[in-house]
Amino acid sequence: MPRSGVPPRVPPVEPELLASAVFLFREYLEQLDAEALPEDEEEEPPIDTRAVLDLFAEELGTNVQTTLTLYLRVTALYRLLTQSPSLAALAIDPEEPDGMLTEDAILAAARLDLHVTRDGAEGAADFDPRQFRDALEP
Repeated sequence: MPRSGVPPRVPPVEPELLASAVFLFREYLEQLDAEALPEDEEEEPPIDTRAVLDLFAEELGTNVQTTLTLYLRVTALYRLLTQSPSLAALAIDPEEPDGMLTEDAILAAARLDLHVTRDGAEGAADFDPRQFRDALEP
């Protein structure tokens, strides 16, 4: 059990498992975009946490802890890459169709520490952009 005031640590995951979760999350986002009404195109559709957790658990056959870990790592990666086009350019393999992530990006997202923050009942986990960039640059 975490000490009071110390955020829980998000454990690393196997890179192959994370790559599968990233693929599923991408399909989920594409489905949300396809279902969005034309007047909603300017706004990002809200991510249904429960739907994504269920998707990961069903498709990947993961236990509760691994499912939560995958969710935190995938959504942190999503936020990081949407907020930083320069990091996204480093993380996306230009030779792969459909903007697949590089092996280094998957490995970094699977292994780097996540910074967990809490705001009341809400919480989020985020990668340190500098650490992520260092993991991608030769």
